[in-house]
Amino acid sequence: MAEFKCYICSEKAATGEKFTFTSNGAVHYDCFIAHKRKELGNQNAELLSELAVILDAELTHLLALLRVEVHTEDGKKHLQTKYKEIEKAAGETTKLINGLKK
Repeated sequence: MAEFKCYICSEKAATGEKFTFTSNGAVHYDCFIAHKRKELGNQNAELLSELAVILDAELTHLLALLRVEVHTEDGKKHLQTKYKEIEKAAGETTKLINGLKK
């Protein structure tokens, strides 16, 4: 199980929790969104909310995939491919959120 330190709250962010990565490092989903809301104020608030829902869904999907049990090599390969696809999508959404400006 991988562990990282959230750059906002300084607590651990571990596999099985909702977290993402920015250029600053690992960050809990809740810390990231709360920090961006505070940073942006009312500017881009609706877009931030929409992107936050998308990122939450992507991270939830990643956590669900971690719980999937596969026993064949092909199944493991497909699961890994799907995980990487969703992980990439979550990274892209994180980048969109991180790029929002006041």
